[in-house]
Amino acid sequence: MGEYRLAGRLGEGGQGIVYLATSPEGTQVALKLLRADLAGDAGASERFVREVALARRVAPFCTAQVVGTGLFGGRPYIVSEYIEGPTLADVVREQGPRSGTTLHRLAVGTVTALVAIHQAGIVHRDFKPSNVVLAPDGPRVIDFGIAKALDIASTLTGSVIGTPSYMAPEQLSESGPGEKSDLFAWACTLVFAASGQPPFGQDSVPAVVNRIMHAEPDTACLTDPALRALVNDCLAKDPARRPSASEALMRLLGRATSADAPGRQPPGDPEGPTDVTGRRPVEEPPGAPEPAAPTGSPAGSPTGSATGLLRQGTATVGRPGGRGRTGWVVAGGVTGVLVLVAAGAFTAARLSGTAGRTNAVVGTPFPAPATAPAARPLTLPGTSVRLEERDGDPIRLASYTVDGGRRLYVRKHATGRFTPETRYFEYALDPSTNLALGTDVDYSTDLFATVSVVDHVTGRRRVVEVSRKPIFPTTPRWSPDGRYGLVTLYRGSDGDATEYGFGIVDVALEKGRAFRITDEGAGEWRFFWDAGGRAVGTWSGGRMRFYDLDGKPLRTLSDVGTPVWVEGDDVSPSGTRFLAHCAAAGTSLCAYPTSGGAEPVRIPVASNRLIGWWDDGHVAVWRERGGGYEAVVTDLAGRAARVIATAREKAEFDRMGFRFSRVSP
Repeated sequence: MGEYRLAGRLGEGGQGIVYLATSPEGTQVALKLLRADLAGDAGASERFVREVALARRVAPFCTAQVVGTGLFGGRPYIVSEYIEGPTLADVVREQGPRSGTTLHRLAVGTVTALVAIHQAGIVHRDFKPSNVVLAPDGPRVIDFGIAKALDIASTLTGSVIGTPSYMAPEQLSESGPGEKSDLFAWACTLVFAASGQPPFGQDSVPAVVNRIMHAEPDTACLTDPALRALVNDCLAKDPARRPSASEALMRLLGRATSADAPGRQPPGDPEGPTDVTGRRPVEEPPGAPEPAAPTGSPAGSPTGSATGLLRQGTATVGRPGGRGRTGWVVAGGVTGVLVLVAAGAFTAARLSGTAGRTNAVVGTPFPAPATAPAARPLTLPGTSVRLEERDGDPIRLASYTVDGGRRLYVRKHATGRFTPETRYFEYALDPSTNLALGTDVDYSTDLFATVSVVDHVTGRRRVVEVSRKPIFPTTPRWSPDGRYGLVTLYRGSDGDATEYGFGIVDVALEKGRAFRITDEGAGEWRFFWDAGGRAVGTWSGGRMRFYDLDGKPLRTLSDVGTPVWVEGDDVSPSGTRFLAHCAAAGTSLCAYPTSGGAEPVRIPVASNRLIGWWDDGHVAVWRERGGGYEAVVTDLAGRAARVIATAREKAEFDRMGFRFSRVSP
């Protein structure tokens, strides 16, 4: 085509087809040719040719440099620098959402591109994940095929251009798009990068448009309070209340706050499940009487869960493929403020490339919030239970069951929300990776009970055989170093279950081992990890027994109270104490030393259903409140620090089970 040799087709956009081509000098370029069905449309041809002038007005470090233009069979084409790398849409789909510094660098790089685009008098009008290429030298914003110069009259009167899930309210009305529309789309793209979903969904166009115009966005996936506040401001319905691209960049660099920004949006309804400003935590009033402890078997204990009724012959053991998660950093220069490159252009880039890494760093750290993180309310689907989580909480609810263990809901990493899961009995998150352990409902085809090692970002799983039917695993627990999984084993027979022992899953080797423990009552209250993950413990005959990872006894602690069902960690993070009911005090709680000998710490909280250790100085417990229950964090003196969950209906709560997992610091 002209002096360029076509090497392949890269993709097709709203106005043209993009080819990979080679210049006479041997350089790879991207060539965009106007679509054949638009060739007879003079207006489309004019808009297409105008891209050359528009792209040349943008600073070259933010776009793919335009190197030529021409006509082929009466159809115009434009040639630009070829940008190698996958799009943000592809990376999130294949590797999972972005988080931490990777997400922050993406935010900085892409908003810097918008600064340069807007300084050239251009509105992108179609900013979205597929128009962000993660190149080896940083993220680049591409595809100005629907961009419009602010000083050139539009020929698109009466038409709406854009992708619905990323369009601002004004793009859906008669007022039309402006620079602030790009900030709205940028914020939607950041939410997609952090969750895998745009904040207003991506189902039917009418439903998406209605939510954009009238609903509050779901930004709970953004765990950094400052970044979440900026994104919320950019998602304001009124464009006048959004920050400019330059203001957004300064806030990302820590030079301004949400309160300083003229586009700050007020918080939404604090009662809504997606509220990010939250409510003040409920504290225990001074001198309040201690409520009575609930009675009955704890939901989620062996008596309240599935008892060996696994389906057989459907699970397949194997190792799925997968790629490690990749981060991108940015490099270059913008007005001496930040070292980065955020380049882009109208053209599409190759979608199948693999981005590399550079050694560049962002010079200004992301500022820490000046106040305590706000609570983030979330009502658990199918229940009246309401969580009150905050960024920085050391534990998180990973899964829960309803109807006496018949239905399981698991937490999705991408959104933080809970969805029904029929493949597992129980589910536990590893705090240091994207992995989870799920005890499988189905026996394998060769009649083994299995445990799945699940990437809870991508959904990929490895199925590990642990024990032969009728032995089945329950209550999966991760070792502190994430190398092993621990399950308690039961023998199922005629709808009943008896204690068998424990199983160890070697995650790296994808091997499972089962150990028969014959000590009286061992496993009735399930096994848990000892300090350091070098041993496991359980209650046995009124004593606490510990075993090595080959099932051999290590030590026994006597006079350590009576068992208590714990939904999170039995052993403190430092490994020095475990929880039990005090020996002669009914349901009062004691923290016993794991080494034995020393006196326990008596915690003046009455409960027979605990969440477990919050940190070394606090525990989380359920207690009655009104006609239901609430979960509170207390110090070891029994002083309530905050409420982390409430359950209004006692009957519903008594048939629920909860599994909490520690969060990586």
